Amino acid sequence: MNKLRHWFLVPALVCAGMAAPAWAQSNDHMSGGMKCGAAHRDMMKRPDYTSSRQSYTVPDVKLFDSAGNHVALQELLDGDRPVAVNFIFTTCTTICPIMTATFAQMRKALGAEADRIQLVSITIDPEHDTPAVLSAYARRFNATSQWRFLTGKPKDIEHVLRTFDAWTGTKTNHRPITLMHGKGESQWVRVEGLASGTALAKQARLVLH
Repeated sequence: MNKLRHWFLVPALVCAGMAAPAWAQSNDHMSGGMKCGAAHRDMMKRPDYTSSRQSYTVPDVKLFDSAGNHVALQELLDGDRPVAVNFIFTTCTTICPIMTATFAQMRKALGAEADRIQLVSITIDPEHDTPAVLSAYARRFNATSQWRFLTGKPKDIEHVLRTFDAWTGTKTNHRPITLMHGKGESQWVRVEGLASGTALAKQARLVLH
């Protein structure tokens, strides 16, 4: 196994109560400091996901992408193309690396359709996750221009999280949520749980027209 490419599998094993691989146990920075919040442990015990249709009004806030550019969130999410959104933070050692890797897997599963949907990952730890930090994180997952990582003022990030019913009050217990929205649609597809890249691709095709 390529340790660098597959390090994100270790948190899943640890949170599930399984021993980490030997190569990970020998690296304190990869296995020794892992802690799982109650919500994360619960999600690891329930591998299935649920999907529903929800209505949201995208907040009128200005965020920053990993290049430091201002981003009007309404224009990005209510624009002329389908979008998929998730919420992560770069120092997370549990579900975030898995969710980020799953976004990459979803693009692969979509094949020729991948560039038709804009991926957006919004940090829930804006005080740490500056544009430069997000840029380095994005490179680790080979993110393309069709995948934007956003940060912003803490009050704006909290507003976004509350709007999309993703606010938990603490970053360590945030839930794995993916939101998808089709061009001109009034509702969002809300996926809760650690869905696979193939499963997310299936959901994404529902919003691709």
